[in-house]
Amino acid sequence: MAVPLLQVVAASHGEVVDNLHLLSDAPIESMIAAPKDWCPNPSYTSCLRVHGSSMAPLIQDGSVAAVDSSETDVSKLDGKIVIAWHKDMGLTISRLRRYNHTEVLQPENTGYEAITLAAKHNWKIVAKVLWWVGKAP
Repeated sequence: MAVPLLQVVAASHGEVVDNLHLLSDAPIESMIAAPKDWCPNPSYTSCLRVHGSSMAPLIQDGSVAAVDSSETDVSKLDGKIVIAWHKDMGLTISRLRRYNHTEVLQPENTGYEAITLAAKHNWKIVAKVLWWVGKAP
């Protein structure tokens, strides 16, 4: 299956990059071939670049992450890696954790602090990360 690689970047915590909350509005840079079973919702699947080290060592700076923008229900994403958007911070990649009634964006890299999601902070989950690829060092 051909998956579009968008001209958009999801950054580490605290870095400001692309401020596009609708991935469907992003221009397409190129296409990536992927097995059909890696893309459960093909019309909502796209790829974007990852910048920074907040998800290291799991996801490295420069990796390409495939995302499903139809999966945004936080009640079903506990423990999953997601793309979140904030009007001032843009897109970020992180693991979503739920503790009772509190949602937190938890980076893999312990050198970064978690971000607590709350209505007053204006964070929105825009996609679930399905898989990622990167170049060998």
